[in-house]
Amino acid sequence: MKYKVLISSGKNNVPEDVSKDLEAYAEVEYVKRPYTDKLADATAVIVGTEPINDQYLDKAPNLKIVARFGVGYDSVDVDTCTKRGIIVTHTPDVLSVGVAEHTWALILGFTRRIPLADRHTKEHWTNRDRSFPFGWDIEGKTLGILGLGRIGAEILKRAQGFDLNLIYSDLMRRKYLEEKYGVRYVEFEELLRESDILSVNVTLTPMTRGIIGEKELAMMKQEAVIVNTSRGSVIDEKALIRALKDGKIRGAALDVFETEPTPLDNPLLKLENVVMSPHIASATWETRRKMAVRAVSNVKAFLEGKRPPHVVPEQRDITF
Repeated sequence: MKYKVLISSGKNNVPEDVSKDLEAYAEVEYVKRPYTDKLADATAVIVGTEPINDQYLDKAPNLKIVARFGVGYDSVDVDTCTKRGIIVTHTPDVLSVGVAEHTWALILGFTRRIPLADRHTKEHWTNRDRSFPFGWDIEGKTLGILGLGRIGAEILKRAQGFDLNLIYSDLMRRKYLEEKYGVRYVEFEELLRESDILSVNVTLTPMTRGIIGEKELAMMKQEAVIVNTSRGSVIDEKALIRALKDGKIRGAALDVFETEPTPLDNPLLKLENVVMSPHIASATWETRRKMAVRAVSNVKAFLEGKRPPHVVPEQRDITF
């Protein structure tokens, strides 16, 4: 009897020609949420951001592997999966470039006021309205990176094309990156005080949840811009809204929010000093295909009786 694999990420994210690699080992079915009625016979699932918790797993007694489509996996209760003998994998490395490019798109989009310029061109320019507000150069400014992991390093790499002062803060020193790219390590509070542009690139953990709140925003320059392409909950959204409204910082460029999709009554959506996108930093055809190949390869390895190559760090030393 073949195994059963459920894919909830959709065919745009996991194309059929990629998932076809599983058909020699398993029955493959694409499902849409909610799909709890399908879980009873599932051996493996390739999932997006749906919560994988006790309630989910109680409906999946035969589940052996959860393949998260993405590098972040805060939606998966890894401890619970481990206790149940379920392997959890993710897709590191392959989306770092896409997210870094999107981070720079947000930085430049904010500083050169691209969304506003687009609207102005379409609605006002033909009337010879020359009242469009100026943007800001980034030359000579300080780019601070909070979290110099894979994505942070790609952002740093692309910063070499600009005349910027480069600083970072992380739990670990990245001396090889300091030497290669001329970035300077600073403590967290110094990062907040010195950054003209602060790029947040940390994983969401109990330690990083709300790491930037009212106190931290008050330490930042009034001219500072905060950019977040990691997880919305690393920033206290209410504190950020207050800081933006009160002019405590210049602005924000956001791809992620505390609640997603963010409600239409979220005050952030009304602020002119915010540029935003709907959690699409990895949404390119090239990146999503790489992610699909990696997610499928994790499941395929398991079905072949091998250890999947991209088990999450919490399970790397655990044998199932």
